[in-house]
Amino acid sequence: MTLVSEFGKHDPDVVSERPRGSLRGFADTVGLAAARVWRLRGRAWNTLRHPAGWELWRLPPAAVFWMLGTEIAVAAWALYSGFRASVTTTDLVRFGVIACCAIWYVVQTQHPEEQRRADDRRGEHIDQTAVWLGGAAVLLPPALSLALLLMVRVQRYSIAHKAMTTFLFTTAAHAASILGVHTLTELTELHTWLESGTLPQRPGDIALAAVALVGAALWYFASQTLLISIARGLAWGGWRRQKLIGSWADNADFVYALQLAACTTILGAVNIALVPLVMIGVALRSTRLSQALADTIARSQRDRKTGLLTEDSFHAPAALRLLEDQTGRRPTAFLMLDLDHFKQWNDKYGHSGGDIVLGCVSAVLRQNTRSTDIVGRWGGEEFSVLLPDTTREEATRIAERIRAAVAKTAITGLTELASGHATNEPRAVGPIHGCTVSIGVGLSPEHSTDYGELFRVADAAMYQAKRSGRNRVVVAPSAVPPSPRTPTSPLSRAGDSRRN
Repeated sequence: MTLVSEFGKHDPDVVSERPRGSLRGFADTVGLAAARVWRLRGRAWNTLRHPAGWELWRLPPAAVFWMLGTEIAVAAWALYSGFRASVTTTDLVRFGVIACCAIWYVVQTQHPEEQRRADDRRGEHIDQTAVWLGGAAVLLPPALSLALLLMVRVQRYSIAHKAMTTFLFTTAAHAASILGVHTLTELTELHTWLESGTLPQRPGDIALAAVALVGAALWYFASQTLLISIARGLAWGGWRRQKLIGSWADNADFVYALQLAACTTILGAVNIALVPLVMIGVALRSTRLSQALADTIARSQRDRKTGLLTEDSFHAPAALRLLEDQTGRRPTAFLMLDLDHFKQWNDKYGHSGGDIVLGCVSAVLRQNTRSTDIVGRWGGEEFSVLLPDTTREEATRIAERIRAAVAKTAITGLTELASGHATNEPRAVGPIHGCTVSIGVGLSPEHSTDYGELFRVADAAMYQAKRSGRNRVVVAPSAVPPSPRTPTSPLSRAGDSRRN
């Protein structure tokens, strides 16, 4: 049995909202961050006690070999560099200041960062802690810069909700970036200027320092991107650019964070006291603006009740992914889903109960689709899923898995009146079973390579599933009957999207 808790229920860990700048509010935030990090002990211990259940072993052997080999190589590199480099009093002072700035930053940004990570769980996520880690990689010896990395990553892991094995590998990629930056710094005159605390004055020296900083930033960016991209390619079996390294906008955010890291480096070399005076405000302002923009975009593209893409925001990425598959001569599948007898849920449990049912079904869809799939709500009780690079057999298996998971789902949080009188107090009921879906499957190129036509095929198959008794999957036949609805263009659908 699959038990889905009440949709939209608040996280008990989240403290009440307090005015920004309130001392009590900041103390609560620090306490919450510390409590989450402390609770990682049990989470980490449980993971280490059951190595057979690690998500790592579910990956292809090549991906497992690459990830473990990278982690071992980075660990050896870290030990070698840590024993070679000495630590001075200046290094300790710089570390203390940058560590305090980084802790302040991660605590102040943890709530919106957690929301962004939840929104980006199915795609690429850029964390701007490189503002501090990139500067530390240039200014500090490896032992201290890696200690700062560990502090930041432990806090971020407490809000990441990811498998530990995956998070460890990305941490190893961060460590490789830091170690490489330190090596480049040692190979140039940049380390001499940083140790002396005076910036170069001659034009040639200024140009050399600028080239060294740019080279360090390029290494920090390229090493992480390369290591993680290879792991993704080996794990997912695809090598498309956006699938491996994210969009241009994602990488532009990373580059901007590295530019701020260069500013942190220069200020730290001149006078470490300038870093908290200047960079904390700049970094927080930049991150909050970025988070606010991402939240605004997400809210405009996501359905309020389910968190899935809206109908309007579903079309463009789905049509683009279909075109990419056609260019690469890969199959694509399109699923149309409709909740059976949804009106009965609304009539018995009210519209709030209907919203809970929609939320539970959307949770099932997220749990039973891949990160590369595109999932949306088409209004009312209809949902759609585009499955890139998916054959007929795979699409049928995924659709059947979704259908079975919805049928097994126990809906909790519902309330109904004790009798038919509106004056009676509602009473809690549940968990309730009986929610089912009818699913139609359209295939490209078997049925059509046109987006609008592929929708029509899947929609007609869904109607056939409902006419055949509901709670079933129907794959469209080669000769597809006319659908009751057809989109007027490849990216829009005529008429009301809600079925009577």
